[in-house]
Amino acid sequence: MAEPLQPPVYPRPQPYTANVLRRLRRGLRSWLALLNSWDFQVPLGQIQVLGRPLLLVNDPPLVRQVMVEQVEQFPKHPLTLWLLQPLIGRAIFSVNGEEWARQRRLLDQAFQVAALRRVFPQMGGAVEALLERLEAVPDGQPVDVQAEMSLVTADVIVRTILSRPLGATEAARILRAFQRYQRRAGQVLVLRLLRVPQRLLLRYLAHHAAPIRDWIAQVIALRLAQPQADAPQDLLQALIQAEDPESGSRFTADALLDQVCFLFLAGHETSASALAMAAYLLARFPDAQATLRAEVQAALAGQERALQFDDLRLLPYGTALFNETLRLYPPVGFFIREASAEAELGGSRCPMGALLTLSPWVIQRHGAHWSEPHDFRPERFLVDAASAEERRLAREAWLPFGLGPRKCPGAAFALQEALLVLAELLRRFELRPGAGAEPDLVGRLTLRSRDGVWLQLRRLNPPVVPSDHV
Repeated sequence: MAEPLQPPVYPRPQPYTANVLRRLRRGLRSWLALLNSWDFQVPLGQIQVLGRPLLLVNDPPLVRQVMVEQVEQFPKHPLTLWLLQPLIGRAIFSVNGEEWARQRRLLDQAFQVAALRRVFPQMGGAVEALLERLEAVPDGQPVDVQAEMSLVTADVIVRTILSRPLGATEAARILRAFQRYQRRAGQVLVLRLLRVPQRLLLRYLAHHAAPIRDWIAQVIALRLAQPQADAPQDLLQALIQAEDPESGSRFTADALLDQVCFLFLAGHETSASALAMAAYLLARFPDAQATLRAEVQAALAGQERALQFDDLRLLPYGTALFNETLRLYPPVGFFIREASAEAELGGSRCPMGALLTLSPWVIQRHGAHWSEPHDFRPERFLVDAASAEERRLAREAWLPFGLGPRKCPGAAFALQEALLVLAELLRRFELRPGAGAEPDLVGRLTLRSRDGVWLQLRRLNPPVVPSDHV
């Protein structure tokens, strides 16, 4: 009888220490190193960081209080806002209050125009380019799927926003710039908690954000100079034409730059992180891989064609597998909020100005919420297989996209992209673990593996080669 598979890779939390400076020093490498074993046991924890209260909110009802019921009383912390300001300016992620509400109305309007069905061909084109690259790799040769997922998700975003593929040269330049910004931003967060002057840190981050913003600014300038009647009807054009129904205002050129930088960061970095770990899990758990491949084949009913938009609705196991990937490996590890006034949280006093951290990584691996929290079980998210308790947890203790009014508007986009990439990948290849070490996970702006995610791709015989995406 085969031995049960061990839980997939995860960094073990550090032993408890009351020494905050020691924890912060560890956090310079990765936010995962900030976590103690104690953090995964308490519903609400509180420590003092250089004389300032910091609360770790783990209990689902308290998470809901902060992110849904009293969202105005717990706005995003300024630390979160200025950390990304050099890259995304005053995009929707970086603002609160009425400015956020106005931008959300404009973005919702743009996303309605660039609906999921409408952008599906652009996604399909990026996936075909990914498969062509992988077909050129000798059979069984290790492939860094993290690098490949970074490239395909960046290509999807460029095709969706700008109606053109991402060139190889510009891709290499821009992806390197994003990697540099990620590394620096994680370090800057800890340095700011240690009271390093903000202006010095902002200047440092702005230097690393400049190549990305300059590239996107040039693209927007070319589009705005083009006759609007001749412009492609893509997401950028939808953003240009979006008009706030309450004020009649539109995005300025500077605001467009901020929003596109944010959409590129959110749509590329988070999706690349999740897809790399989904591929790792498929390789690590061959039964799950076989189940998803069979589901894809059943959805196509024996037809040798590309997956179409409506086919993705026939992949409930694929959806459950991706949701379980997001539970185990949420791309964004922490949401940071601030108490704008004195409040009560879980029967305890929450002083004005307190820093609140809500961690999907902790909550989704918390022993008080999930049974076998470190095990990979997609069935937790299958309606017919999940218990009533698991269905409740999927609503209340699963928050890779956040909760409440500030929940990420791109969740459906990310799921569509993930299902398409994974399904088409499994039609052609068997994924096997690489010969080297397992991923070395580090937390920066998003969750990444320090040295990539290396897998072997074995061609299936015979492969199903579709003609085109519709």
